[in-house]
Amino acid sequence: MNTTLLTTAFFAPISYFAAIAQADNVIIEAHEHYQKKSYRSRCYIAGPHAKQMLNIPIDRPNGNNTIITDAKLLYIENWQKQHWNSLITAYNSSPFLLYYQDEIEAVFFNKYDTLWELNKELLSLLLELLQIETPIAYTQEYIKLPTEVKDYRAIINPRNTPDYEPYIQVFGDKHGFISDLSILDLLFNLGPDAVSYLSKINLD
Repeated sequence: MNTTLLTTAFFAPISYFAAIAQADNVIIEAHEHYQKKSYRSRCYIAGPHAKQMLNIPIDRPNGNNTIITDAKLLYIENWQKQHWNSLITAYNSSPFLLYYQDEIEAVFFNKYDTLWELNKELLSLLLELLQIETPIAYTQEYIKLPTEVKDYRAIINPRNTPDYEPYIQVFGDKHGFISDLSILDLLFNLGPDAVSYLSKINLD
């Protein structure tokens, strides 16, 4: 059995969903410390001005020792509305935005207490939209040195951007192809063909 170990992620990148699509089982780490500047609370899209980051403000009740499931969402600024407006601006002319928009918006604008809850709900929805049925489980304790799983916890991160096969992006003529953006970029541009694209990605 091909088991893959991942962190939680906000509108995770294409590489993340490729790892899920190509696995027999997935385990998501639920006992790590929250890490800043990671896909846990940020994602990247292709906007009018090229690569654009969407970042969620987080409260860490125990500072650097805050467990990922305890990281709180801050609502002092209306980041949900700001992020959604950025997504609409970026993908308004994409072929499949209208096809998925309502379902994503309904989940995204719910009021969540923790980052973990938000990411879990978004992951569940996106897997359903992609029609990926890989079983998802969560760790019961922190996995230190996995020997029988593919560990992508440190590999899939914003500082490691792999080069993937280009597909048509909204602003591709202006900025060129931008690889491994949020899964939303692939979904809004390729629609039902997104899962086929994921299955062909070489993660090694």
